[in-house]
Amino acid sequence: MALSIGDRRLGAILLEQGYINDTDLQKALSRHAEVGGRLADVLIDTGLVAEKRIARAVEEALGIPLVNLTIVNPDVEALKRVRAETASTHHAFPFAVEAGKLRVALVDPLSTVSIEALEDDSNMDIEVYQALRSQIQWAIATHYPELNLPVPEADEALGGSPVEERMGDRLVSRGLITKEQLQAALDVQAQTGDLLGVTLVSQKAITEEQLYESLAEQYGYPFVHNPRDFNPSQEVLGCMLRADALRLNAVPVDDSVLSVTVVTSDPTKKDDIQAVVGRPVSLVLTRPRDLENMIERLYPQRGRLGEAMVNEGVLSREQLREALQVQAREGKVKPLGEVIMELGFAEEGEISSALEKQNSGGGRLEDTLVQSGKLSPEMLARSLAAQLGYDFLDPIQNPPDAGVIKEIPEQTARRYSVIPVRYQGNAIVIAMKDPRNVFALDDLKLLTGREVIPAVMAEKDITRLIERYYGSNDMAALNEQLSQGGKKEAAEEVDLSAGLDDNAVVRVVDSLIREAALQDVSDIHIEPSETAVRVRYRIDGVLREQPPLPKASAASVLARIKILGHLDISERRVPQDGRVRFKKGSIDIDLRLSTLPTVYGEKAVMRLLQKASNIPEVEQLGFSDYNMQRYSDVIQKPNGIFLVTGPTGSGKSFTSFSTLKRIAVPEKNTTTIEDPVEYEIPGIIQSQVNNTAGLTFARALRAFLRQDPDIIFVGEIRDQETAKIAVEAALTGHLVLATLHTNDAPGAIIRLDEMGVEPFNISASVVGVLAQRLVRRVCQECKQPTNADPDVLRRLGITEKDIQGAHLMRGAGCPRCGGTGYKGRMGIHELMVIDEPLRHAIGSGKTASEIKEVALTQSGMKTLRQDGIEKALEGRTTLEEVLAVTSN
Repeated sequence: MALSIGDRRLGAILLEQGYINDTDLQKALSRHAEVGGRLADVLIDTGLVAEKRIARAVEEALGIPLVNLTIVNPDVEALKRVRAETASTHHAFPFAVEAGKLRVALVDPLSTVSIEALEDDSNMDIEVYQALRSQIQWAIATHYPELNLPVPEADEALGGSPVEERMGDRLVSRGLITKEQLQAALDVQAQTGDLLGVTLVSQKAITEEQLYESLAEQYGYPFVHNPRDFNPSQEVLGCMLRADALRLNAVPVDDSVLSVTVVTSDPTKKDDIQAVVGRPVSLVLTRPRDLENMIERLYPQRGRLGEAMVNEGVLSREQLREALQVQAREGKVKPLGEVIMELGFAEEGEISSALEKQNSGGGRLEDTLVQSGKLSPEMLARSLAAQLGYDFLDPIQNPPDAGVIKEIPEQTARRYSVIPVRYQGNAIVIAMKDPRNVFALDDLKLLTGREVIPAVMAEKDITRLIERYYGSNDMAALNEQLSQGGKKEAAEEVDLSAGLDDNAVVRVVDSLIREAALQDVSDIHIEPSETAVRVRYRIDGVLREQPPLPKASAASVLARIKILGHLDISERRVPQDGRVRFKKGSIDIDLRLSTLPTVYGEKAVMRLLQKASNIPEVEQLGFSDYNMQRYSDVIQKPNGIFLVTGPTGSGKSFTSFSTLKRIAVPEKNTTTIEDPVEYEIPGIIQSQVNNTAGLTFARALRAFLRQDPDIIFVGEIRDQETAKIAVEAALTGHLVLATLHTNDAPGAIIRLDEMGVEPFNISASVVGVLAQRLVRRVCQECKQPTNADPDVLRRLGITEKDIQGAHLMRGAGCPRCGGTGYKGRMGIHELMVIDEPLRHAIGSGKTASEIKEVALTQSGMKTLRQDGIEKALEGRTTLEEVLAVTSN
């Protein structure tokens, strides 16, 4: 059943104010779709939100006052304005006429249908108020006697209940709570409107089981601890529809001559249950969560079609009951976790772990899997599409039509994380992160005036499309403006810092950075040449040419970049370094800036730095299973030096910080010294080298040792002093992580020796060395089987026989990978774990080649090339890539 506008607004209000979370709202919406009625009633009946809390939330958000009708003296004129039948039908009570407006209290103040009916009936403008249902019922019964309604007790109208008071006294008499606890709960209840029992459970004065045992005793009903033991027949279940079970919180479990036995969690609904069953009922009480499990087990969602037919008048209840008794019931819609496993995206253990976290309040299953690195955002989107039966859209294969973008304003697209893709007849296809968002679907339908066909796309891809289509500039037009501005600069000296925020230069630089962020670029190169300003992006380790900028714009563009990096724009003769914070729309990145004087003017290189939250988990670094286990063991050692080596751009920083994320637990004092600090990691104390002030790596290390450290990270061991202090720290019980620039793992040992560290200290302190390189991954979209190039095999030192049974792959080139056949990068590793044979070799002063031989033959090390070849034979990269980054 579709939500009314009022229900949509209420859901948004409760979600925004934190009265309900997204998971519970989706649960309530699912139940509402089956039982109908008001969303507020579903939320109240399921115990998710109390009626008074809902009223307070509406009052805070919309300013609709909550009135107490038991102390209001209604105007006779107001009562005459609304007929009794109208008041009863719409649960509304008119109580005053003020300034030509009729003041009316409603149970549902967001119902436009009720307000319009009251306006038509009274012929007056309505000033809306809200009141609790019990008070509305009391006021209508009291002041409209012609309806002959029973008048509730006054304390019930106030929101209290003699039953609740008796239950409180009973709990005290049984010794489950004290009088002081009861009074404290009553005080809280007066503020929140929650049921007394719910308040006592939330205060942990009693358990939920004790509450319902006491409630059953008070009403004289049996209490069942384990309703899973009930296995009613189809004939018995046919006494109630699924919608009835959900609405009344009840399940029939036995049918005798005298009555139908019904399990419920709400003993106050006996009359309603009896009316639906059509026979006398005997109630058995259980906890709400157990009852909910019963409903899902015994009334699978397969029955929803029949119930819809009943609601439409196509079937009678009796006919549906008979059909359900005959029908062989099947299982309900598969949970998302099952879908993810069937698609091969995660293992059962990973799903179980994520579910445990979800059940303890750690968020939804899918969010937990993505955050843990077990599931990529794209895999999540594919799983969600498979679960819900919607199309999954790839942004490369299904780019949005330019003409359809105008259908949705940028603000709405960003708010709901959606992007219009194309027209389909009179409807519009819209890519969404989560097509279950009914508020977004209804708003989009109103905005576009079309039927909305939802499709699923990964959130990061939607964000990129929003930035590209809503934030793009016409580079051709901007280049023309740059050319004109450049000619003016050439003709006369211009203050480069003046007016830059208002001209094309700002928009050009912003566009270059934004586009780089959207394409996962690692570096932006802007370099003047003889005829133009050359722009290149480094993507997956390879520089790619971009459209050039006019030669005349070189000075202005560099000046703008310098301003962003807080550099001296008048100094063009010496190199400068700075840092840029770029925030536009959803793009928020840091860039490291370096300028260099060249023959044709200054060149700028900006390195895009990843956010700390984007640093991968250890499992995502590309380790083989063999190396993964050895690596996990060595980084958990309590002391020693672990070295990460490789040339510039080999991923040393990512590996180091991923390792720190794993081992720097709150119980450990972790300190780093870096030059510069690239990634700010919460919970880790980070310092930056400042040579001008005298803060070198060595001086910082000495200071660290007086700061009671457990783990120390050294950005780079560059000199003898730093190397010796790092070794001393490791020998005195600290774990030291550091990077070195060496070609392989054994070379790191020799480098320390050359820096003046004694061999016996190296063998005693170093626990492991990891050498690594980055190779490009084969594009998953266009990969296809291939044969090995004989020349490449020869140069790698392997034969055709060595690759028999392998799965060699090569990318054919597609839009996703820019025609290169590669998308993304991964590490290949050479892990040398220092064991006894290696300690002996290092301590006795062996050469690098001798240490390497010991590592290979006695310690189980695999070389970079061996690790790379294995990954190429698995189809993850190519042999050409391995050959390009390894020497032997």
